[in-house]
Amino acid sequence: MSRAAKVALVCVVVTAAAGGGVAIALQRTGSTDDASGTADTVARTSTVEVDQRDLITYDETTATLGFTASATVSSPVAGTVTSIVGSGETIDGGSVVATIDGSPVVAFIGDIPSYRDLDIDSTDGPDIRQLETNLVALGYDPFGYIEIDETFDEYTEDAVTLWENGLGLDGDGEVPEGQIVAIPGRLLVDSVGAGIGNAVQSGSSLLTARVAERELPVDATIGDGGTIDHIAEQGTAVTTGTILFWEDGHPVVAIEGDAAAIPALDRDLSTDADNGSDVELFERMLVDGGFDPSEVVVVDDEYDENTAAAVIAWQASLGIAPTSYDPVVPAGSYVVVPSGLFVGIASVAEGAAITTDQPVLTLTTAAREVTTSAPIGDDTFALGAEIDVEFPDGTIEPGTVTNVGTVASNTSNVPGATPTVEIDLHVEHIPASVDGFVQIPVTLRVVAESALDAYVVPVGALVALAEGGYAIEVVTGTNPDGTDATTLIRVEPGLFADGFVAITGDDVSTGLTVVVPS
Repeated sequence: MSRAAKVALVCVVVTAAAGGGVAIALQRTGSTDDASGTADTVARTSTVEVDQRDLITYDETTATLGFTASATVSSPVAGTVTSIVGSGETIDGGSVVATIDGSPVVAFIGDIPSYRDLDIDSTDGPDIRQLETNLVALGYDPFGYIEIDETFDEYTEDAVTLWENGLGLDGDGEVPEGQIVAIPGRLLVDSVGAGIGNAVQSGSSLLTARVAERELPVDATIGDGGTIDHIAEQGTAVTTGTILFWEDGHPVVAIEGDAAAIPALDRDLSTDADNGSDVELFERMLVDGGFDPSEVVVVDDEYDENTAAAVIAWQASLGIAPTSYDPVVPAGSYVVVPSGLFVGIASVAEGAAITTDQPVLTLTTAAREVTTSAPIGDDTFALGAEIDVEFPDGTIEPGTVTNVGTVASNTSNVPGATPTVEIDLHVEHIPASVDGFVQIPVTLRVVAESALDAYVVPVGALVALAEGGYAIEVVTGTNPDGTDATTLIRVEPGLFADGFVAITGDDVSTGLTVVVPS
């Protein structure tokens, strides 16, 4: 990537520039051979005051804002399409995507595709947790009876019946495999692949869409609820060990892994617990987090006394006093999440008291990101670097480098040119003015030079001295004829930016009235 030519801009930090000056009669009659000499004013000019502020110049380069992911929604059942959403429409959890042979196909948020009928006789599984999370989020558990877990019980059945009745069906509390499609989050439909009246097969494409918002709900499932507090700040990067929130005095932590296999801790853990892969996952978090300094924990499926000691060390780091040498890690204390997520919007208020299982916050990824390219080794675009992003409407938002590519290429086709890599930036707040564009160019701005808290005047205030160097013409008082008297003060010019110049000199201070050409 070649940098664009340096563009001079000004960033006002301390005070606004003194206003546009007052036209007065000035006459330059003094000699410019002496920078401390006086000059009488005869010509009409303008004046401004010396100001003190930051001047900054930026290097700018063009980048592209686009969507990070697309999704294909496939038919879960064979039949004839009797209705379907249109291009440009939004699909979210609970949306009816289509009807096949007159039966609704409903989108639920989640990563586990529908692969079986679900009812009171179904064996436990993570798809049931996903179903319950959606039913609760959509309001079909009004009395808070559902325990969000992997078991389809009578309360799940009641919620399913209520949901199906809301769809206009004769709710029987059973969910056929072809009734639900899993979507990763809110979608914007790009194109529809099956028209009304078309025959579709199970697995054939109904539509393609952009992922407008990745959604992974995180539920509060510890005990019978409690106070929800210490909710992680929106935009926080989620990695193994990130505390998402506290419930009833217990931390709920994220662990990166396969959420389809183990979506969350579904039981209490202690030395009395049976062996299981959920123990191994938790032990890996403790070891990787540095809570086994003696290196005695064996990462396996057994919760032993060494695991308990590591749990005590982990809890102590969080300010939790040990209650025994065999602390219990309650069900719901961790959730398993894919890598690369951020904390999204909380669905409960900080300090809220809850008495039932329910979603607390949503994890997300950047639905849109800025991409550009940069020469290998360019520290400006190092991982984690913050860079201003200017959108076409003039809005400027901070962006963070989230990915530095590992595949280098010579896009200039100039032999010997420095190869470039792809750079991705995450922008937390994207203006609504770009919502209608799949891709749109933006400008990246990085500081090239700065003069902080500098004395500044318009460039036109500089006076070139015959003996070399520069001065400014300062109003010192009033002549007998009522005109202003001035003197020249030698200055050293510094950074030039947007018509202003930073100056230094022994006699320079704010408030000096300086002559500028009218």
